[in-house]
Amino acid sequence: MTLNYCGLRRAITSHTRDAVLADFPEILLIEDAALRALTVEAWSYALCCSDFERITDMPPEGNPGSPVLKRGTQADHLRGVVRLALRLADEFRTAWDDVVIDQDVLIAAAVCHDVGKPYEFDVKNRARWASDPSASGQPAFRHSVFGMHVCLTVGLPEEIAHVAVGHSMEGQFIGLSTECVLVRQADHCWWQVAGAVGLTVPNTLGASHALSRPRALRSESATFAT
Repeated sequence: MTLNYCGLRRAITSHTRDAVLADFPEILLIEDAALRALTVEAWSYALCCSDFERITDMPPEGNPGSPVLKRGTQADHLRGVVRLALRLADEFRTAWDDVVIDQDVLIAAAVCHDVGKPYEFDVKNRARWASDPSASGQPAFRHSVFGMHVCLTVGLPEEIAHVAVGHSMEGQFIGLSTECVLVRQADHCWWQVAGAVGLTVPNTLGASHALSRPRALRSESATFAT
């Protein structure tokens, strides 16, 4: 059996880091300079563990094949989750002035919640897993688990790594932090609403969206999708 090792396929460069910031400008909302730099490093590391050059090269999918946006890139989802998580936090802080939410942790966690996707979406990895699922599984790790690995590898605090692993189905098995709940809800809500307004490819939403009856986009037929 051939053994496979997760790690960098190429060196991280200033060009990689600059591209991360260009594709994901919401990172600049993080006030703490050290935390901001580490979020950039996390995405740079994750990309360089794959053949993706930048975030906008990644397909606009929640998981490989499900759900799938009709157009756009992974950056559209990632940026939307950051903005939506901030709106959720602002709603509760505005209504109750004694609610405490760590703004920088929330933003960094939302930025990094899908940082494991370059690994799970990588074409070479997916082809290898499909060729023999008995060897290391299919996938060997989901993006949430690999994302936790990325966060810890580059030195991000456990509060951010926790959200990377807890935002998805793995979060059913751990107690979730306040910021993780916000990011998790923003992430799931983003995909559900994207489906409801007709932005996702039909039949890619999965069982969790079974109640949704998507509406056609203005650019499409006036008839409702089924």
